[in-house]
Amino acid sequence: MTLQRGDWFYILLLLLTGFFMARPYLYAIQNDNYRISEIFGNRRLRTVYLIDVISVAVFFSVWLGFYFFQAKAFWDFLIALFFFVTEIALYFMEDLPDRKKPLKYTKRAVRCLIFVSAGACAAGTCALALANAKLADSYLRYLVFFGFVLIFPLIFIILASVINVFEKLNNRRFEMRTARRLKNRPDLIKIAITGSYGKTSVKNFIATILSQKYNVLATPESYNTPMGISKTVNSLDPTHEIFIAEFGARRKGDIKRLMQIVKPQIAVLTGINEQHLETFKTFDNIKREKCRILEVGDGTCVINGKLRSVTEPKLVSQNPIPEVIYAGFDDECDVRAVNISVGKDGSDFDVVIGDDVFCAHTNLLGIHNVENIMLAVGVAVKLGVEIPYIQNGIQSLQAVPHRQQLVKGNGITIIDDSFNSNPDGARLALDTLGMFDTRKVVMTPGLVELGKNEEQENERLGEYISSIADVVLLVGKKRSLPLNRAMKRCEFGGEIYVYESLKDCENDFSNTLKVGDTLLILNDLPDIFDDKV
Repeated sequence: MTLQRGDWFYILLLLLTGFFMARPYLYAIQNDNYRISEIFGNRRLRTVYLIDVISVAVFFSVWLGFYFFQAKAFWDFLIALFFFVTEIALYFMEDLPDRKKPLKYTKRAVRCLIFVSAGACAAGTCALALANAKLADSYLRYLVFFGFVLIFPLIFIILASVINVFEKLNNRRFEMRTARRLKNRPDLIKIAITGSYGKTSVKNFIATILSQKYNVLATPESYNTPMGISKTVNSLDPTHEIFIAEFGARRKGDIKRLMQIVKPQIAVLTGINEQHLETFKTFDNIKREKCRILEVGDGTCVINGKLRSVTEPKLVSQNPIPEVIYAGFDDECDVRAVNISVGKDGSDFDVVIGDDVFCAHTNLLGIHNVENIMLAVGVAVKLGVEIPYIQNGIQSLQAVPHRQQLVKGNGITIIDDSFNSNPDGARLALDTLGMFDTRKVVMTPGLVELGKNEEQENERLGEYISSIADVVLLVGKKRSLPLNRAMKRCEFGGEIYVYESLKDCENDFSNTLKVGDTLLILNDLPDIFDDKV
């Protein structure tokens, strides 16, 4: 295999083209924890590949036309140059549109991008050198460049799969190191939280209340993966007395893996519904996976009282059976809220713990937050936090960003529930909207990741919206069809507007919103859901 003089220029173009072509593929897998299978169901990538095919067809036709020219040695250079420039420009523009959730250039993403770019360039270089050696007519070797673009998805899949093996080994190394650091702190109280909804809110509530007495370290934002927890543990120091970890789960085995790392003494289960049914396949799988967090040996489980029938069979089968604290609204709950008064300025309620009763106030919106607070109180009681500290903690609780966060500005009251994407949470957010005596506006693309139940749940959501809203702004013409259909079936008397994208919807706010309105932003989907077939 040989390279001709000047081929370094083509090799550089192969490297640049590989870099730009890799980015949309990397974006697709990054949004699903680097699972290569995400590529096969991505509508955006199919469109990108179709454009590549058209580009190759056009330039191949030009190349074929000049094959019969005397000066084809000059034209092959220009054709190849303009072909690469066109491909780079197409992929550069592909990255220009605004993305709500852009490609994050993490260390892992950068490593993948460099490896794929270099590997694709090396493959193209080897093919070019082989063509130089085997083809008598050098003009034919330029077919390598057309082939490079056509088979690039396959090249990406192979190279990304290779580097994923090493990334998983590297991640496992970090997880084992994190597990050792936590194990070497026998004095540290470790608390784990999971559920289909409310995880981040409950985590923050627990951290706020416990901070009244203890030095607490909690995973920030939605850092609920093995790597997110590992990064947080890097900040652990000898002064920390309590570590709180949020556990996320989209597939079977996720909770087990997190439990092996943290090994908590206290587990908190917030709630279970069909969220992520698309990846879990069945509701029974979801229940089994979420209940894995209850395997704390002789530790303590703080559980939403509504889950008693789900969790008791699991608990009695364990050896030893952990201590259980049920929290919520039911009379049978060990920690419960009574005399609840919920309004647009927050909630007042009494907390009952055995024979003790004390009053509490929170500025947080919605009765669901009172329920979440009871879980936090259950943990605080277990850890011996005195009632005055608990009251102060509840009083100082702040809304978690994008989870029924109240925002005011420009004469519009906004209930930002854009992070929510589950049926129970959506209905609770609508209940909160119903408390406002203003014109009520709902902006939503609907619910996702509910598998076979997705259309049915969106129709139910549409029915519920019809009973509360005055104006509905639907984002995504195809996805919002079940919502629209249900509202029309309910003979919704308000206004319905349907938009192709969130940007179109926002640009029309001047026509759809009025001063004094209350706007509920219900589930702001990441762009990746627009890309899926």
